[in-house]
Amino acid sequence: MRSRNNALEFSTAGSDVLEAGDAVTGKRYGALQFIKDSTLTALTASNVNNTSINKLLNVGIGAGTVLYGDFSAVTLSSTGTSLVVAHKY
Repeated sequence: MRSRNNALEFSTAGSDVLEAGDAVTGKRYGALQFIKDSTLTALTASNVNNTSINKLLNVGIGAGTVLYGDFSAVTLSSTGTSLVVAHKY
């Protein structure tokens, strides 16, 4: 099993700041950090099954939450004040 320093890997790869209405595909994110209460309308992760992902869609996710995974597509609701930092890896 390989040990990883996730904080270091995320910081050197950079991040994208996503706000309400943003949709990103074709990038890889290892963590989604919710800065403001936000709503996901679409999410794709290679290491989370669709049934689990669907439970996260169209529900409010509170500020301070961090989701870890191998995310390749993220869409935030166009309504509200969503703000998420998507950490690349």
